[in-house]
Amino acid sequence: MKAVPLKERLADATGIAPGAMDRHPEPLPVEWFADIQPQLEGMWLIKRLLPAQGLALIYGHPGCGKSFFALDVALHVSLGWDWCSRRVKQGLVVYVGAEGGAGLRNRVAAFRHHHDLKGPIPFALIPTPIDMQDPNADTRRLAETVRMTAKQSGAEPALVIIDTLSKTFGGGKENTDDMATYIANCQRIASEFDCLVMPVHHRPKDAESIEPRGHGSLKGGVDTVILIEAGKTKCAEVTKQKDGEIGDKFLFNLGVVELGNDEDGEAVTSCVVEHTETNLNPIVSPFAQAVGKLSIGNRLIYDQLGELIEAAGVPVPADIPDGEINRNWVRRVASLDAWRDKSISAAGTEAGHGRDTGKRAFNRALPALRKAGIVRVWDDWAWITHQL
Repeated sequence: MKAVPLKERLADATGIAPGAMDRHPEPLPVEWFADIQPQLEGMWLIKRLLPAQGLALIYGHPGCGKSFFALDVALHVSLGWDWCSRRVKQGLVVYVGAEGGAGLRNRVAAFRHHHDLKGPIPFALIPTPIDMQDPNADTRRLAETVRMTAKQSGAEPALVIIDTLSKTFGGGKENTDDMATYIANCQRIASEFDCLVMPVHHRPKDAESIEPRGHGSLKGGVDTVILIEAGKTKCAEVTKQKDGEIGDKFLFNLGVVELGNDEDGEAVTSCVVEHTETNLNPIVSPFAQAVGKLSIGNRLIYDQLGELIEAAGVPVPADIPDGEINRNWVRRVASLDAWRDKSISAAGTEAGHGRDTGKRAFNRALPALRKAGIVRVWDDWAWITHQL
């Protein structure tokens, strides 16, 4: 029997042609030190807010106004209008309205009516869910759609908005490495068209968390993150900026626009973003804000301490050091053991379980309440601080 050469045996095992093993791979691109120059222009889509290329993220609780905010940004880019006195690079915007087309159509119509716009602009709506998590699903279709709309509009792609991430995640799980694949697919679109891709996402239901929902690779994989906070006056805050400063805040209200009447003669309305410098939200103390951010379980434990102090609290003992307690604010304290017993019973009953459940709930809540600064403990005593 004739011996089979090693290269051929390896080729059969690996599926790589014998000749390919002899060829050197293409080298990666390099830039020599003396040739590297700073990039001074073309860095921003919206000056000092959104980069011209890469990934950004808008997120917030349901009903916070994040989709209205995203659409307002999108239409300003499409029109080339300054946004909050910041220069805008005009270009094609493709908006993936995966949560339903009817509401978005009305919002676009409201913007057009509010600003008395006539004629076409380079803005295209995709009114259907897509799968951006599976690389072999709709990522290529989205790329082809961007290419088609760029040709039809005659405008260069500037921004692709995906609203929302969860409706375009296919069969993936947000809290796993599937998120990294999703981000990679978004980056493929951004790289292919040298544009910005910006998903709109949810914030966890847990009121204590201000991070985007899902795996940590989401926030780590984007260049800019904008958190939208609900309220009568809503607030957009930059919480991550790769090549700029964080902390910028933009206040806005939602103004109602009448679009016409339905088949029953009743008015059909939608809203537009109205930027403002006036905050109409009531002023809330830092202490009240911290209490308001407590999870349901931790709020129950906190309330048990308040009830105990009111019913069986004692004047502040003299042996509690002044450095541990502010006697100008705190007048009464309660037994730590009594608070624990009361809370364990209440937490277990609330959950429909026994003391073990209540004990675990208390042991989780106590460090969180102390970390938030709203409860302090010294020796066998516990109290509410009343200020931060």
